[in-house]
Amino acid sequence: MAKNEVRGAAMTLPRAMTPKMVADLWLCSERHVRNLIAAGDLPSFKLGGKLLRIRGEDVEAYECRTGASPDLGAALPSRSTGTENVTAIHSAPVTRARLNALRQPSLRS
Repeated sequence: MAKNEVRGAAMTLPRAMTPKMVADLWLCSERHVRNLIAAGDLPSFKLGGKLLRIRGEDVEAYECRTGASPDLGAALPSRSTGTENVTAIHSAPVTRARLNALRQPSLRS
């Protein structure tokens, strides 16, 4: 996501994001993002009548309501030393567990 700007621990999201971009940000599947949209939990709009987009503000609002996003400041590797932040390694399972709890159960047995 090259369009994102990193300023300290804050990250500016693009004005409009695809479901795949949101899924990559949240470390979940694109299907999960689409399920959230279908359930009305995540607002979206159609671009050109067909292409699904999510406003960056709506992504941030959802993250604030649910706490579903990782701490982006900790998740980014250090650019100055080239080493990964230990917090990012340990926060990934917690984030994944939060997202798994939010996912709808599979229809398959």
